Amino acid sequence: MGTGGPRLVERRWIEDLRAEEVRLRCAYQRLGKQVVLFTVQLEVMHKDVWHPAVRYDNAHGFCHRDTLHPDGRQDKTPVFVGDVNATFTHAINDPKANWHAYAENFLREVGA
Repeated sequence: MGTGGPRLVERRWIEDLRAEEVRLRCAYQRLGKQVVLFTVQLEVMHKDVWHPAVRYDNAHGFCHRDTLHPDGRQDKTPVFVGDVNATFTHAINDPKANWHAYAENFLREVGA
């Protein structure tokens, strides 16, 4: 017999949005069907190094997007699209739809 409760499931993956230039790094933990912890990070290749440009997560007790700047600054914006599951889905879909703009902004700031 099992323990009766839902078990914690973890998953991680990387999805190329533009091969060797822009990728999406995703990770989540869910208990049953409910996401309890997630991170979705858009990364941009610059000078043979992957750099985080935009990150969605629910660390610090709330769902938010961090716009990451090459000088180390971070702009934190609360993001709530329904429950955590819906916000996680949004966190994947937004960078997939807008990666051109996010990558362009990052590369412009880095001086590329």
